[in-house]
Amino acid sequence: MSRCDAVVVEVTAGEVWVEVPGRAPACGSCKSTEVCQDGLLGLSAGPRRYRLDKPTGVRVGDRVSLNVADGTVWRASLASYVLPVLLAIGGASIGQSAAGDLWAVIGMFAGLACGLVLLRLIEIRARRDSSLYSLQLQTKEVVFKEQS
Repeated sequence: MSRCDAVVVEVTAGEVWVEVPGRAPACGSCKSTEVCQDGLLGLSAGPRRYRLDKPTGVRVGDRVSLNVADGTVWRASLASYVLPVLLAIGGASIGQSAAGDLWAVIGMFAGLACGLVLLRLIEIRARRDSSLYSLQLQTKEVVFKEQS
């Protein structure tokens, strides 16, 4: 699982909003987290907020650990970029073979629209799947310094 630290910024009856700092740590697979250009969740600019369903007793200001299941970000980005493009190309091909250029354009837009609708349905289903992410309260960590 990929992990990053976040702060709870808003709690409502059915959801929690967490804020992840702009320079999130890397995925943990390398030692150069300070210079990583592709931090967890693709963060490179300012802080980002994420809405999570089903709060687990957290309050505003709590520091939490946001854990994302392995492969989740990869599958989401693949679906977001590839699915609409493939459906647009498929719609354009069907339109072109059926009636020419005008129908190719119409088919492309129809395929793109179908891809976006499918993405929305996938997102709704993924929000209900609690195995994709988890939110855990961080415990206080005590660090002892060595005496010389």
